[in-house]
Amino acid sequence: MKDMAFQVLDAFRARNQKRLRKINDVVLKEASLDFTPTAYELAVLSYVLSKIVSKPRFLGPDAAPRIRKIEDELRDLVQVLGTGQEAAASASFKRIVTAIGQLEKLDPRFVRDLVSKGRLKTAATMYAQGISLGLASEMTGISKQDILSYAGRTMMFDRIKEEMPVAERLKAARRALGGA
Repeated sequence: MKDMAFQVLDAFRARNQKRLRKINDVVLKEASLDFTPTAYELAVLSYVLSKIVSKPRFLGPDAAPRIRKIEDELRDLVQVLGTGQEAAASASFKRIVTAIGQLEKLDPRFVRDLVSKGRLKTAATMYAQGISLGLASEMTGISKQDILSYAGRTMMFDRIKEEMPVAERLKAARRALGGA
C-alpha cells in the first residue's frame, strides 16, 4: 500500500485527476479482493483527491495553504504505511480527512462532504463489482440502504466492466470475515 499511497501523493501534487482516477481503480480492486481498512481508506482518498483537483475553486490562491496541508499529511501517510503501525496509519488518514474538511469550508457546495461521498461511492462500487451487499456494508460501515440508493441513482452497474467471479467473491468474504 505504501507504493500506492506514494502514487496518490505524486498524482495529487501534479494535480492529475486522470491519474488519480486510474490509481483509484487499482486500489479499489485491491480493496475488493483483499479488504483491509488501509486499502479502503486509500481508495476513498484517491477518489476524493481526484474530485478536489477537478474543481478550480479548490486550486486557487485562497486554498493553497490547505492544499499544502493535505500534501504534507499525505507525505506523512506514505512514511507510516509499510511500518506495520496501524494506529499511526489510521491517525494519518484522520488528519488528511480533517485537512480536506478545512479545504471544503472555503466553498461548501455539497449536501454531503467529499469524504462521505467518497466512502459511499467506494462501498457502492465494491457492491457493483460483485461483493455482496451485506459484505460491502459490513466492510465499509455504510448502510445497505445507502449503498442501494446510491447504486440505483447512478449508472455504476452499467459502467463496471469486470464482475468479480464467484470464487473471488468467496475468497474476499472469507478474508473479510477473518478466514483463510
